[in-house]
Amino acid sequence: MSNGSICSACGKEQDFEISREIEWIECSICHKWYHIHCVGIRHSELDRIREYHCVTCSKVKGPSLLTRISSRRHKRIDYVALNEGQSRIELNHHPRIDDFKDFKNDKPLEEMVYLVDPKVDGSNGGIFTDKDLLRIVTASKFKKPILVRGCNPEIPASYDENVKLSLKLPNFSIDQLTKLIGIDRKVPVMDVLSQNMVRPRWSMNRWRSYYKEAQTDRNKILNILSMEFSNTALSEYVEIPEVVQKLDILTRIFKSELGQALSDAKIARPKVTEYLLMSAAESFTDFHIDFAGTSVYYSIISGKKQFMLYPPTSRNLDIYTKWCNSDEQSSIWFGDLIPRLTNAIIKNEDLNATPEYMLNGCKIEISAGDLLLLPSGWIHAVYTPCDSLIIGGNFLNLFSLNNHIKVFQIERETNVPEKFCFPDLNRMLWLIGFYVVEQNLSVNAVLSQQLLCLLKYYKAVLASGPPAEISNKLKDAYKRSKRSIPTKVIGDPSKFVARFQNWMESAVGHRLPMNKKRRHGEDKSGVSSKLVKGSYVK
Repeated sequence: MSNGSICSACGKEQDFEISREIEWIECSICHKWYHIHCVGIRHSELDRIREYHCVTCSKVKGPSLLTRISSRRHKRIDYVALNEGQSRIELNHHPRIDDFKDFKNDKPLEEMVYLVDPKVDGSNGGIFTDKDLLRIVTASKFKKPILVRGCNPEIPASYDENVKLSLKLPNFSIDQLTKLIGIDRKVPVMDVLSQNMVRPRWSMNRWRSYYKEAQTDRNKILNILSMEFSNTALSEYVEIPEVVQKLDILTRIFKSELGQALSDAKIARPKVTEYLLMSAAESFTDFHIDFAGTSVYYSIISGKKQFMLYPPTSRNLDIYTKWCNSDEQSSIWFGDLIPRLTNAIIKNEDLNATPEYMLNGCKIEISAGDLLLLPSGWIHAVYTPCDSLIIGGNFLNLFSLNNHIKVFQIERETNVPEKFCFPDLNRMLWLIGFYVVEQNLSVNAVLSQQLLCLLKYYKAVLASGPPAEISNKLKDAYKRSKRSIPTKVIGDPSKFVARFQNWMESAVGHRLPMNKKRRHGEDKSGVSSKLVKGSYVK
């Protein structure tokens, strides 16, 4: 464009970084340039204009000329994909949404999800509090999704006054969010159809303009899933649910006396607990597992979200890994690969020991004011039926160390790029073990099973050659992990592992059965079921 990128309507000159994000149009008569929003043209109308005449020129040459279009309504087709040999697909409809909508729960929701009822679950005269929610999480070992309806007082239309949770999730509009985040801040936008990130990154201001367009005016369906906002003004208005802060092992570590040592060692806490999600209507995210199998909290500020979930059984995770590595992944509906439960599958998977996993998939819808706690490792797809704003976050927890390590391995096997993995995960796993020993946490059968998995992970990382049965990809990952062991905090890794094992054996009262057959009365961790139950969520 000419004239130093000056709009002939508003007279404003834009720098290059901003002007590249604003749509312009040139008058075909006088050749002056205009911002389309300054002359009242929507982005979706650009393709219809064959010859643009500005206000001045239209008085002499007549109105702008439009491309002839049929009165019939046409679907928007991605002809680039079609030319590359892919199937004919619509630009404004992900082909898997129909499969998602076709899925129906085969059990009542309350049999698959812990659906909180304040009158039943509230211990204080029908008032449901943080203490009650933590009790539910602990009793269930956080094995199944937990849904609390109407828990946000900032959303009066859905608020249940019998729910008194400690959280602060403001009901901000897209304009308010843009102001708090910063209009020039770059945000990660995903193209829903391709499931790829849009390049170059958009500014928050450009996203706001897109989000405020009518759904019929949008050329593409776009989604923001990973807008981390802890270093923005928005963070000052948000208080993460108290139960998440108590479950999140990294919160406990970095707030403990160990936090100063970590600061001295220049070890920063990963920023993963404060995300803003902004989804256009008809957004869809195909099946995935959150990085490192982290647990997740979601709370809708406005709009709705629908989740389709499968539990992280060994069978499901194996199918998921093969699906991710398949060249046909985009054309295969993951749900079609999961066989319905049979008695043989239940026996082989030992699902009787984990009845929370005994289901043929599950669909959940959450609305404004709801809080969803999603356990570690669950495989899920997400559909957004209307424009939606969500606050959520990810966290590691002691109930799920085995899943965190399993998903770490799956991410390496499926070549997940490092930028989409949990930041500095290996270092955090070593710090978890160090914290548990330093705090001398009480150990019950559940925690001992998880810590045994952590011990085996440590030994695999330190071994000169990891177990022969694992892949070369995982061997390489273990070698790289050695470089991020926090030796300034834990000291010599081999000595720490010996200390960790000795501490565990002292805690459980006998030697650990590393890769040995289980004795009668022991669970998978080798810990006697007669152990007195202890609490490790303070």
